[in-house]
Amino acid sequence: LALIPILTFGLGTWQVARLRWKIKLIEDYEDRLSKPSINLPKRIKLDNLKSYFYRRVKTSGKFRHDQELYLGPRTFNSKLGYYVVTPLERENGTTILVKRGWISKEKIDPSTRSAGQIQGDILIEGLLKGSEKKTWFVPENNPEKNQWYWLDVDTMAQRTGSQPILIEQNLEGSPFITNQLIQDGIPVGKTPSVELRNTHLQYAITWYTLSAATSIMLYILLKKPP
Repeated sequence: LALIPILTFGLGTWQVARLRWKIKLIEDYEDRLSKPSINLPKRIKLDNLKSYFYRRVKTSGKFRHDQELYLGPRTFNSKLGYYVVTPLERENGTTILVKRGWISKEKIDPSTRSAGQIQGDILIEGLLKGSEKKTWFVPENNPEKNQWYWLDVDTMAQRTGSQPILIEQNLEGSPFITNQLIQDGIPVGKTPSVELRNTHLQYAITWYTLSAATSIMLYILLKKPP
């Protein structure tokens, strides 16, 4: 029992350190998000890619619709659907991944959404993103069946013969535009924003509370007459 207050206090302090790190990371991402878009370089150094996460980038190329990947299920406006991730073959011959946006479950068959299967060269603009962090309750991806429950850029890239680089297309428009896109089966991009869970403060409070409670219990126990 004597070790519990020390252990929980240490865990609380560790969460405070993680909180400071997460706040700084969010601030960095928001700063990058506020900057104007840049052209995605023809040759990209993968070891330096993380320093560009959440930067607005643009590039052009042709979609490989026959290699579409489906991430989900995900809900949008209380409707069930999937995010479409499509390889983009760039003018210099390299291929990257584009998270184009959300489609309804009823539109997952490409033949039902010809308006969204853009042919020819297209200019893409969005945020440079990395993989999602898999949580314990999320199922494992099944690449063979094209079932992707969480965003795994490296494996998706291997599956499609692409570089492990992903642009998340953005959409900034009215609800009317969004509803029309959904109806036509055109992937609905996400509003540009920093999406990072930050629960370290809650965890820190929990651990410090446990430390205080067990310290009081230990004090009462030691003061109790034999």
